[in-house]
Amino acid sequence: MKFQAKKTILLIWLGLGCLLFLDQSTIAQEKKEAKITFDNHVKPILLQRCSSCHNAQKREGDLDVTNYTNLMQGGGSGPVIEPQDSASSYLYELITYAEAPEMPPSGKIPDPEIQLIAKWIDMGALENMGSKAKKAKPKLDMTLSGDATKRPDIIPLPIRIPLEPVIHPPRASVSALATSPWAPIVAVAAPKQILLYNSSNLQMVGVLPLEERIAHSLKFSRSGQLLLAGGGKDGARGKTVLFDAIKGEKIMTLGEELDSILASDISPGHDFVAMGGPNKLVKLFSLDGELVSEIKKHTEWVTALEFSPDGKYFASGDRNGGLFVWEADSGNEVFGLKGHSKAITGISWRIDGKILATSSEDATIRVWELENGRQLKSWGAHGGGATSIEFLRNGQIASTGRDKVAKIWDQNGKLIKQFTGLTDVGVSVTYCDESNRIFAADWQGNVRAWNATDGKHVGNIQANPPSMAQQLKSAQQSLAQAKSQHAPIANQVAQTTEKINQTEQELNSAKQVQVGIQNRLNQSQQQFNVAKAKLDSTTVQQAQWKTELERNRKAFPLLQQTAEKSKAAVELLPQDAELTKANELIQSKLALIENRVQELDGLVNQSNQTLADARTTMNQLEAKINNSQSEMTNNSQKISGLEKRKQDLTTQLTKQNESAAQAIAKLKKAETEVARWQENISFVTRLDSLKAQLEQQQVSIADQQNLVDAAHAKLSEAQKKVDEAIKKREDLKKSAKDLKDEIQQLRSSN
Repeated sequence: MKFQAKKTILLIWLGLGCLLFLDQSTIAQEKKEAKITFDNHVKPILLQRCSSCHNAQKREGDLDVTNYTNLMQGGGSGPVIEPQDSASSYLYELITYAEAPEMPPSGKIPDPEIQLIAKWIDMGALENMGSKAKKAKPKLDMTLSGDATKRPDIIPLPIRIPLEPVIHPPRASVSALATSPWAPIVAVAAPKQILLYNSSNLQMVGVLPLEERIAHSLKFSRSGQLLLAGGGKDGARGKTVLFDAIKGEKIMTLGEELDSILASDISPGHDFVAMGGPNKLVKLFSLDGELVSEIKKHTEWVTALEFSPDGKYFASGDRNGGLFVWEADSGNEVFGLKGHSKAITGISWRIDGKILATSSEDATIRVWELENGRQLKSWGAHGGGATSIEFLRNGQIASTGRDKVAKIWDQNGKLIKQFTGLTDVGVSVTYCDESNRIFAADWQGNVRAWNATDGKHVGNIQANPPSMAQQLKSAQQSLAQAKSQHAPIANQVAQTTEKINQTEQELNSAKQVQVGIQNRLNQSQQQFNVAKAKLDSTTVQQAQWKTELERNRKAFPLLQQTAEKSKAAVELLPQDAELTKANELIQSKLALIENRVQELDGLVNQSNQTLADARTTMNQLEAKINNSQSEMTNNSQKISGLEKRKQDLTTQLTKQNESAAQAIAKLKKAETEVARWQENISFVTRLDSLKAQLEQQQVSIADQQNLVDAAHAKLSEAQKKVDEAIKKREDLKKSAKDLKDEIQQLRSSN
């Protein structure tokens, strides 16, 4: 008997080994196996392994695994099944012993059964063959803590979102605008796509494909992490799409309406999404896709909707002017706000949630207080109708309308600033607190941006951007044009700079020549002064000599006569000693005067030569001085001319440098744009390649998973046969033992 049981088990395992090497046609056939359902596959396992503790009567942990509805509802710790995500399902974590308490505690469920349960969850946790797969919950943790009206620590900026437009029709309309509450990002709703732009530099930062056709409603969540787009195809279908505003990825789609969604919003805590449209209903969904409540109060199309900043309430308006405030968690009516006579086009809550502002096709803006549901102010805002409204963070109100003007008001209706330039009816208005800019779109698809402080138009946003390849081509053309414009300017700058350098060299040379001339002039002037001083001193000396000479010459004949008379007197009186002595003295004096006259005459003649030489020298030096002064004058004129030329060239160079700077800035901008589009094209190409590889890998994984599942199925079948063989063996053993006992009993009785 033992040998027969072992042989049976061996044959089963050999059969399993053969089954693991089935050919591909057999595997392909097994891929077409029926759906895995709770009723047919999972319930038998749970009944066998878990129902002793988790049934309708016992319900340990408040969990019942014997009933599909109860199982999907979960237990005391919350849901245990996350459709399409077995790894995140609490039940899977328990039965794989990844989490405590390990279930079942008596021993781990066999792996084939665990894999079957995992596959059932990943396929959407079907109840039976006629069921539809449950939708997976969003992968993003969208729960929020804290005050949604306060600036987050990490600003939610888009990270590397592709810039390739979905379409580029001849003309694109704009149906809605929205700005992030904490980041300089403006979103533009265009056909089949949502465009994200940096509100500071107006550059595109991402394109979000919208296969749902068109978004009539566009809202960032209060945290700025999520972007909600409500729309669809008019008269055909309506959906609200939730995007991760940082990654640009679609998180989930809510609603299956028969007409387009016209108004939608997400609660500040990321708990609910409200939406409305032509069906006159306001529907409130939880983010697992379940319909929480349905409001049937409106008598016309629901055209506007927004949650309060604290998430306790939301307001909705319709095409008849009906305006209501509701409790967010219950959908119960709080106030009916009466005043507007035509369609509500916009609803916006003040950041503290105490005041509500509304716009209408009746041309008015109305402000309501939410303590008693009372109207505070009403004013005519836009002739023909107000079409959009938004509260600014500072409590002011932005609006636009059929008068083709965007405006900012205070809460009392005082006009603070208006912004013109729209070419058609204003469709949507939004304000970016981060860049202090106001944006408005019109029916022609024009989106304009203004500085909110001074009203200056700062640029436009492309609502219908061309493809990246076209953007690159345009940038390359701009670069080529910038280069062609920069080249001659750069050449002019180089030429002018060279001329300035040459002029500078000539000017320096002329200044050096001027220094030389000045030195020569100074030397000649010094020499002239010396000669003049000599001339002046000689003239004075000569005058003295001439005076003395003239006196001596006049005295000499008189003294000569005296000497002759004295001599004669001595001859008459030779014995007179005194007379003789006087005569000798007179004769001596006469000789001295005669000698002095001769000496003075020589000195005068000599001084005449000295004076003549000095005059000649002075004349020569004066000529030199005149020449030097003439040279200096001419050189000064040359220097002045060179300085003027340098100044003119410098002025010219300054202007050329300004033009060059503009050309360089344009060139660098063009180079940056070319590099930007080249890099983005490379990024998208690489991203698409990786996505294609990932898709192939996922297909391969799915194929391998099918092989694993088929093998597990065979293994499970083999295990079943093994279990049956073991049970049969044990039964046979027990029967044999019973027979032995009976034989022993029989023998003992004798």
